[in-house]
Amino acid sequence: CAVVDFDMFYAAVEIRDRPELATKPVAVGGGIITTANYVARKWGVRSAMPGFVGQALCRRGPEFGMPATELVFVPNDHEKYARVAETARAVFAEYDPH
Repeated sequence: CAVVDFDMFYAAVEIRDRPELATKPVAVGGGIITTANYVARKWGVRSAMPGFVGQALCRRGPEFGMPATELVFVPNDHEKYARVAETARAVFAEYDPH
């Protein structure tokens, strides 16, 4: 049995390509956040949240015991995510062809 966490998959792909974002709060999307990395979640940023709300949470960090920061927005790149997902599915198929 194995568990594969794809909860922040889009953000993980973007951070893979831009490692300088690994320690910053990152949201994929814009108007509506598609996903956020675990760093951003410390500020309360979540998937399906309007981007302006996520940015406000990061800027208002001191009100919640967090430092003020900027949420880094990365645009969606669904073609890239599809390519990476295909690679992941190929690895999974090595262990379970079903």
